[in-house]
Amino acid sequence: MNIICEQNENLLSNRRKDVDSTLRKLGTKFSDRRDKHLGYPYNLDFDPRPISQFGEFLVNNLGDPYVGSHYATEVCDLELEVVDWTMRVWECADPEEYWGTVGASGTEGNLWAIYLARETLDNPILIHSTEAHYSLPKAARILQIEALTCGADRSGAISLDDLSEVIHANRHRSIILALTCGTTMKGAHDDIASCIGVLDQVGIDPSRRFVHVDGALNAMVLPFVDGLPSGIRPSFRHGVDSMSTSGHKMIGTPMPCGVLVVRRDHVRRVASVVSYLRSDDTTLMGSRNGHAVLAIWNRLMRLDIAGFRNSARVCIERAEGFAGALRSAGVPVLLNPWSLTVVFPKPSERLVNEYQLACDGNSAHAVVMPSVKADLIERFVNAYTAEWRCNPQQKVFS
Repeated sequence: MNIICEQNENLLSNRRKDVDSTLRKLGTKFSDRRDKHLGYPYNLDFDPRPISQFGEFLVNNLGDPYVGSHYATEVCDLELEVVDWTMRVWECADPEEYWGTVGASGTEGNLWAIYLARETLDNPILIHSTEAHYSLPKAARILQIEALTCGADRSGAISLDDLSEVIHANRHRSIILALTCGTTMKGAHDDIASCIGVLDQVGIDPSRRFVHVDGALNAMVLPFVDGLPSGIRPSFRHGVDSMSTSGHKMIGTPMPCGVLVVRRDHVRRVASVVSYLRSDDTTLMGSRNGHAVLAIWNRLMRLDIAGFRNSARVCIERAEGFAGALRSAGVPVLLNPWSLTVVFPKPSERLVNEYQLACDGNSAHAVVMPSVKADLIERFVNAYTAEWRCNPQQKVFS
């Protein structure tokens, strides 16, 4: 027994000695990989220093963000500022009619929205396009909701004709319609207004539908773009019921997080009082990350509308330049209007790994976030076109 204890103590002691070395190695690795990141819509252009002073505190937003709790180290007031800011951007006519929260990710926002829809409607089905994020069919499986898919056009946007067919075939059911503002692989924008028009045409009135918009990336891009077709604008004026976005994408935070806004009537149906919190249970997670709230709040307050407008303009222009440089070398490219996602034939595994490209079949994409500067784009284009000239791909997109 003593021998075993001594061996365990020696092992633990050696592991403790390795901690600092492991952390140093990770820091070096992360710094190197950050400088060549192109494939995922993460805005790495943030400064963690303003919120680093709170690292010594457990900042926990318990219960309903509008009620708070009697745990003192929380920032529910700042969470409400984040939600109010987002509501204004997404054109909530009367903020009193809406409810919002900061959660762990855009996926959590999707899941909670679909849950609220299920609790609102009578035995609904979920309809989403083939280009929708995988979190939507996953939410349907978790919540035991029947899910149906409809096709998308070449751009990646939902096909209105296919949508009409699916809705018409299920016109006797209540419908949860999940739309996307910036699809995962192609950066396409579903026409929200036209999709709701299809629901109206088939006779699915507001009492038998719930429309959610997954705006993980572009719901924080399109509101700041001039000359946008009104139908694709992420706005509650269309008559949607909920919308979500990610904090670690266009906003730019050092941890995954997200914001969900939903009509308050839907939340009232599921709210329950938790006496020992002195609050209401209205969120998926009882404990919510206050550090994420601080990170989002810090970014929104510092950048404000003008900052996001500038970021959207710069990123769109860089994406267009990126696509143009590839096209000039004869590379077939897809870049949707007002999108940051440049799609091209999948390169070698070496380039996929070096630049952390997201791939689907024989296609790959790069997402031009604020942290993707001109020099990174130039380095990648030079490396990619050198490969392309040696071995041009015959097949373009899946």
